[in-house]
Amino acid sequence: MLVDSDHFASNYIEDEQLMESSHSLTPVTMVANLMDSYLAEVAPDVNLKPKQFQSLAAAIPDYARPVDDGIYRAIEIYLKAHPCLTESEREQLCRLMSCQKFSLEASTHAAQNERLPLRVIIEVLFFEQLRLRTSISSWFFVSDNLENSQNASGNLALTRNDEPAQEVSSEDRIVAVDAMKKRVCELEKECSSIKQEIDKLVKTKGGWNTWLKKLGFSRQKPKAEDSKVLNHTKSKNSQGSSAAALLNGGQHQNGLSGD
Repeated sequence: MLVDSDHFASNYIEDEQLMESSHSLTPVTMVANLMDSYLAEVAPDVNLKPKQFQSLAAAIPDYARPVDDGIYRAIEIYLKAHPCLTESEREQLCRLMSCQKFSLEASTHAAQNERLPLRVIIEVLFFEQLRLRTSISSWFFVSDNLENSQNASGNLALTRNDEPAQEVSSEDRIVAVDAMKKRVCELEKECSSIKQEIDKLVKTKGGWNTWLKKLGFSRQKPKAEDSKVLNHTKSKNSQGSSAAALLNGGQHQNGLSGD
């Protein structure tokens, strides 16, 4: 039986709000880290059922994990040790973690992990792109505010005390831009690798249908009414061809008798 983490989390938060302690979540986070380490240790056990693994992981509320790198590592080890899991079982296990709480290293690894469902990989790339766009937007927002404040003040001459701060700010901007460019290149490589994997899947026998089913598409079979109309049309065409053949045969016979 799985633990209702949302109900447990709400009760715990209410108790902690009454205590008004800023360090109250630290013990719970330590327990979550211990549980993730334990799951990583027992994950290679071939006798550990998916429901058992899921029950242990769900015993820890979501808010107790500021970062989901630990639970991702445990799930990755479990998927590697149990390659015969169904797609539904892998989906259930991956719902234990949140791609929004991945670190940069975990996101990079998950985007190239072939054991994860395709939905999870796309979700990882989506949140990484969203995070990158947010960082770029915030950087430009701060830059525009600084320029507007400088123009509003009307002080074109800078004091000597402000010059070092100005240089440090410019260096920070350069470093931030370089880091963003590097991350954009990494995301482009990840998207390219996923495209290559999808191309390989499409080229294999039945791979295209499998990929369409993962995305929720399926080929529709013709309806019974359409089949009846098609068969009726074919029968009419067949009858017309037979009649034309008989007519041509009769005319040919008449021509021979006239000769």
